[in-house]
Amino acid sequence: MDPVLFLLIFITCAFISLLLCWIGKILFPKFRSGEFKPGPHRADMPALPASGREIKTIELPLVGGPAFTIAMVITGIWAGYLFHLHNDQWRLLFIGLGATVGFMVVGFIDDWHKVHSNEGLSERAKFRSVLFVSMAAAFLYFWLLPAGRAPYSPYSDIMGALFKTLPFTWLIFLMLMTGLIGTVTSLSVDFSDGLDGLAGGLVFSAALAFGIIVTGFLDAKHPQGVVLEILSLLCASAVLGFLPLNWPSSWAARRGSARRLGKVYMGDSGALALGGILSMIAIFSRQEILLLMIGMAFVLEGLSALISARVLTRFFRKRLQVLRFANSHEFVPHTEFPLPFLATPLHHHFDLLGWNRRRLVYGAWALGAGFAILGVTSVFATETWERYLCRILVFIFAAIIWSSGSWSRKYFVGKHPAERMRRRRLALYYGYPYRLLGIRLYHRVEIIEANEDVIETPAEELALWHRMSIYDARAMLGLYCYRAGYYPAALAQWTRIPENNRKLRPSIQHLLEELNSRLALEEQETQPIQRDQILRQQPVITGNLPPADLPNPHEPIRSEETRDGHVVNWVGMHQQTAWPQGSSSPHTKNDGLYSHQGLAGELVDGQNGHSSSTNHGEDEQQEATQPNGKQHWLARMLHITPVKSR
Repeated sequence: MDPVLFLLIFITCAFISLLLCWIGKILFPKFRSGEFKPGPHRADMPALPASGREIKTIELPLVGGPAFTIAMVITGIWAGYLFHLHNDQWRLLFIGLGATVGFMVVGFIDDWHKVHSNEGLSERAKFRSVLFVSMAAAFLYFWLLPAGRAPYSPYSDIMGALFKTLPFTWLIFLMLMTGLIGTVTSLSVDFSDGLDGLAGGLVFSAALAFGIIVTGFLDAKHPQGVVLEILSLLCASAVLGFLPLNWPSSWAARRGSARRLGKVYMGDSGALALGGILSMIAIFSRQEILLLMIGMAFVLEGLSALISARVLTRFFRKRLQVLRFANSHEFVPHTEFPLPFLATPLHHHFDLLGWNRRRLVYGAWALGAGFAILGVTSVFATETWERYLCRILVFIFAAIIWSSGSWSRKYFVGKHPAERMRRRRLALYYGYPYRLLGIRLYHRVEIIEANEDVIETPAEELALWHRMSIYDARAMLGLYCYRAGYYPAALAQWTRIPENNRKLRPSIQHLLEELNSRLALEEQETQPIQRDQILRQQPVITGNLPPADLPNPHEPIRSEETRDGHVVNWVGMHQQTAWPQGSSSPHTKNDGLYSHQGLAGELVDGQNGHSSSTNHGEDEQQEATQPNGKQHWLARMLHITPVKSR
C-alpha cells in the first residue's frame, strides 16, 4: 500500500475535523451543558442553583464530538473509493463507522439533555445504549463477514469444541465480548474527559499505536488490514484536528489567574465515539487483549470511578462503622471513609490537590504515550522475554500511578523548616514525612501564623508529622491559630472544613461558633454598616468566575482570609470587576491567590508573603536544591521548580 495515500487521508481528516469544530463553535455557541454534579472535584461550582451562579457561563460548546465524527465518516468514505475497496472491505468499513456514529448519537442525546434539561441520561440508560450499539456491531460483523464467523485464539483453544458443536455459541460469545469491551472502553474514555485536552491526547496516542500495529496486516492474506489502518488513522487525525480548540491550560474556575485556551468540548458524543471506534479496531484486528495495555490510562480512570464510587463507598456505607464517630448521631459523609482517592475519576484527585492543570494533562499524555509504546513494542519484539517484560512494565507503572492516590490523599502538620533549631512556624503538608535519596516525598501546602510555642502537651507534639485527613489537619491548624490569638487565621482554617465534616468534630464546631460571634461583635463595634451591604444585588456572570464561596479544604488559605477573617466571596469580587469569557482577571497579580504546584513544588502568596520565597528564601533554597545549589534531577525533569512571585 502506498503510504502517501495514508498520509493524505490523515491530513485531510485532521483538516476537516478542525474546520467543522470551528464552524460548530460559531454556529452553536450556546449549546452548553447546565448539568451540576456535586462533589469535592467541583468545589468551584455552586451547591444550589439559588446561589446565583450559572453553570453554563464557564462551560464550552459541546460541538467537538459531532464535528469530528462527521469528519471521520466523510474522510472514511472518500478513503474507501481512494483504495478501491471490495465488498467485504466496504462492509467492514461501514460497520466500524456505523458503530462510531451509533456511539456518538447516544452521547449526543446525553449532551442534549444536559443542555436543555440540565441533567443527562441516567447511568443505566447510557450503559444499556452503548451496550446495544456494541452488540449490534458484533452481530453485523458476524452476519456480513466471513472473518466474523471464524473463532480465533485464545478463545478457540479454550472453547473450540463448544463452538463446533453449537454454531451460534460463537455468535453469542462474540456479541457478549464486543458488548463488554465496547461499553467499558467508551465509558472509560468518557470518564477521562474531565480536563481540557486530556481524553483527546490519550486517544491520539492509543489510535496511533493501533495504526502502527495494523501495518503488520497490510498484505494480501489480510484484506481487512487496509480498513483497520484507515479506521486507526481516522481516529487519530480527527482528534488531532480537535485538539487545537481544546488545548490544555492552567485555567480553573476557582483560580481565574490563567487564560483558558480551550474553545469547545467534545462532550459525551465525542468521548463515546472515540472509545467506540477504539474498541471496534481492537476487536476487528483481534487485539482486544492488547487494548488493555495500550489503553491502560483509560483503565485507571474507569477503575478509579468504579471501585471508589460504586463499590467501596456503597460497601462502607452499609458495612463499615467508623469507631471514632460511633457515638455521634451526625451523618458520616463518604469523605471520612478510607477511600483510595480524594475524588474520582483519577485526574480529579490530582486536580483537587492543586496540581497545575496544564502540567497534569501533559503528564497524562506522556503516561498514555508510554503505555502505547510498550504495547507496540510487545507486538514487534522478537524475543519472548522482551514481550513479557513490556507487559510487566505496563502493570508496574499502572500500580505506581494507582498507589500514588494513597500517599497523596493524606496530610500532616509539621514544623517549618524541619532542620533548624530555632522558633519555627507550623505548616501543612501532604504525602509522606520522609526524604528518599534526597527526593522529598511530601509537598508543603502552606505555612500558618502560629509557631511551635503553641504546642502545650507531649501528645500534641507526638501528633505532629502523623498522617491524617485534611479535615483533621485543618482542625488542628485552626486550634493552634486560635491559641496564638490569630483569630482570622483560625476562622479561615475552620471554615475550609465542610459543614458535614465539621459537625463530626463538635469541639471545633463550638469554637468556631464562639469565634464567629466574637468577630461579628468586633466588626459591629468598629465598622458602620454601609448601604451597599444592605442592598447587595445578585450579579449576572458572563465570563470566568472568581474563587467560589464554597470551601475547598485542599487549597491553600488566601491572605485575605488570614488578614481580616472574611472570605472574599465571588459576589463582592464581581462587584469590582467582570471578567470576559476565556480571559484572565486584571487584578490577578496581587490578588493574594496561591500558585499551587505538585509534589516538591512551592507556594507563593502575592500579598503578605506567607509561604513565599521572600520571607523564607533561605529555607526554600535549602529544601528545593542540592548542596551544590542545583535542583534535583527529578525536580528538573518534572518541571516542579518553586514558583516565583509575579
